[in-house]
Amino acid sequence: MRIRFQQQSEHSECGLACATMLIDFFIRKTELSKMREYYGVPTGGYNLAQIQTVLKNEGIESKAVKVNSESLQELPVPFIAYWKNKHFIIVEKVTSKKVYITDPANGKKKISHTEFKHDFSNIAMYILINRKRKYEFPKINSKLKSIVYNNKSLLFFTLFIFFIVQCINLYIPFIIQKIIDGNSNQSIQKMIFSVLLIILIYFLTNMIRTRTVTSLQTVTEKNLLSNTIKQLLDLPYSYFVNRNRGELIYRINSSSFIRQILIDQLITLVVDMCFLVFYVLIMWNFSKILTMVTIGITVVIATFSFINASINRKISQNEIGVLSNSQDLINEMVNNIFTIKSTNSQKNMYMKWQNNYEKQISFEKEKAKANSISANIPQTIQTFYSVIVYAIGYILVLNNQTTIGSIVAFSSIGIAFLSPILSILQSYTQFQMVKVYLDRLLDILQTSNETSLSGTEKLDNYLTDIYIRNIMYKYSSFSKPAIENISLHIAPKQKIAIVGESGSGKSTLLKVAAGLHQSTSGEICYGKRDIKDLDIHTFRDHIGVVLQENVLFNGTFRENITMGRDYSDEYIMEVVKNVGLESLILGCPLGLETNISELGQNLSGGQRQKLSIARTIIFKPEVIFLDEPTSSLDNISERAIMNYLFGMDSTLVVVAHRLSSIQNFDQIIVMNDGKIVALGTHQELLNTSYYYKELYK
Repeated sequence: MRIRFQQQSEHSECGLACATMLIDFFIRKTELSKMREYYGVPTGGYNLAQIQTVLKNEGIESKAVKVNSESLQELPVPFIAYWKNKHFIIVEKVTSKKVYITDPANGKKKISHTEFKHDFSNIAMYILINRKRKYEFPKINSKLKSIVYNNKSLLFFTLFIFFIVQCINLYIPFIIQKIIDGNSNQSIQKMIFSVLLIILIYFLTNMIRTRTVTSLQTVTEKNLLSNTIKQLLDLPYSYFVNRNRGELIYRINSSSFIRQILIDQLITLVVDMCFLVFYVLIMWNFSKILTMVTIGITVVIATFSFINASINRKISQNEIGVLSNSQDLINEMVNNIFTIKSTNSQKNMYMKWQNNYEKQISFEKEKAKANSISANIPQTIQTFYSVIVYAIGYILVLNNQTTIGSIVAFSSIGIAFLSPILSILQSYTQFQMVKVYLDRLLDILQTSNETSLSGTEKLDNYLTDIYIRNIMYKYSSFSKPAIENISLHIAPKQKIAIVGESGSGKSTLLKVAAGLHQSTSGEICYGKRDIKDLDIHTFRDHIGVVLQENVLFNGTFRENITMGRDYSDEYIMEVVKNVGLESLILGCPLGLETNISELGQNLSGGQRQKLSIARTIIFKPEVIFLDEPTSSLDNISERAIMNYLFGMDSTLVVVAHRLSSIQNFDQIIVMNDGKIVALGTHQELLNTSYYYKELYK
């Protein structure tokens, strides 16, 4: 058993990916998505000591050593190698000429000792056990199984149509033999009628097959894509923090390729395998010698096809990483065009894209080079198969061992036999590709979503006491706590401010209290119910949140404010007036139907911030969490909006840097280094907290 490659999804999880692959190899079948949920990913990634701890927790003892590249063969494989002073890979095999590595970012490849020496950072960690786990057959994801089960009727009907088409194909060689050898007792008219009838049946059946396959592909892609998008939207907020947007988009778009291969190739594969025995028996009936020749040719074709599939799979693993990186670079260019232009970085961004594109081209050339040999041999043999059959058949006819009609019929059925063989071999190659795409898609489907992590309880009233008891939150098992020992009581309708220096844990506390992050320990209770026991989606119907990133969508003012909820124009304009956007919207010819560009780039920072606040307060949430909601506003606008927020019948929790209206809050929480260092009203804190007094100054 070889190392099972698992692609890193976050930019800093190469160490965890390497540990996961070794646990999967030595101990038990393990998925990176589950390891990530349990251990998390520290800011900046894992170091060797942390990787060693993960391995030890899972039952693997290891040892880190400093070693030069010349001594590689002395280390037991597989082992983890420190790479380019910033990355971790697995060395799977070392020979006198090549080093076989598994890179969690780019896949498996073999490199020369010279290349390895150039990138190896002379630090390795090897495993102190000498055993491999037993092979386990892969399990099909439950969501994929449900897609198949829900469409089983259409699937079986499609299989039935394929069988009919294949039966007609089987009958054609017999018709050819009868026509050439003239052994038919039928009249010419009847034979012509029979042939035309067979052609008509084949045409109609093939037409039905094409439409049925298209229907099955369409409904499968719809189910797969809808399941993926639904799961993506239900994933925890933390899932998106360290991931490249472009790569996520590329993964989701791969569902189209997956359904095309799985449906078309899989059905063809099942039918072809069922008919292979019939083909062999019919060929044997025509000519034993030609059958043995055909089987020999099939073995040659199969051998080179497997070699080609193996080569293509390795290249594709690396190529997909480059393609997704290209998607991410383009995404960054479009979204950050202002920064690129303001810093005059067009050349730098173009060079980054061009370098990545050159890698993509090199993979294409590498694939073409491999295909020119390993894929060309089966194609050449298939092209000249009929010539080989006729040449050998000519000798058999001269020796009166068969007839010309039988040779022509055998050639026809031999080609029909090779077609499913090639189809099966092609399917194998395609399935290797699908596995690469599917593994990346399963990272989304297998990650625990918020619905599964939350409870089902619902409160009658969310405008209630909020109790925060001894809360601690860490971004990963090895990270320093972002917040710890936090205990608070927030009364209904109370107005709370959270202040402190940058990095003090203010935003993290707000996200944990709002249910965007699940606390590592401690509890947050709304009334008497722990937030972990509440239905998260119902909870969010009553909780308003505005974060620092004021993200707007490509749509109208109305769509960005209502977010699909139904409100009258009068009420929307009332909300708009309260946040100071009335003059902007009324000044546009289309009013609420005016389109906003993607990310709101045709609006100022302050206007985007006002729109985000309007979007939150329009549904009158019982509790409102705001993270620096007025940082882009002028003093007059800030004062007007804060006065309105203070007048709402809601509990209000605000993270604030600007302290101009701080004296109006009922309670102020002062944070430093993830802890609460002071608590009280503005005047109380001025009298008792030197730290707060300095912040206020």
